[in-house]
Amino acid sequence: MSREQRLRNLILDKYPSLRQFSVEADIPYSTLMTLLSRDIGGASFDTVIKICQTLDVEPEELYSDK
Repeated sequence: MSREQRLRNLILDKYPSLRQFSVEADIPYSTLMTLLSRDIGGASFDTVIKICQTLDVEPEELYSDK
């Protein structure tokens, strides 16, 4: 499973929609969709931290093989 798919699954496990998550995380929806459709590795550090804090996960969890 790709990092992007793992992130999408984490978000949808905790939020009813990607749009609602983007509002809660204070990240533009278009930014979130770009990260999920391309490569999260190109995201800014601040964006990754906002995502992780909102999901209450460590950044390493996005890269784990579990």
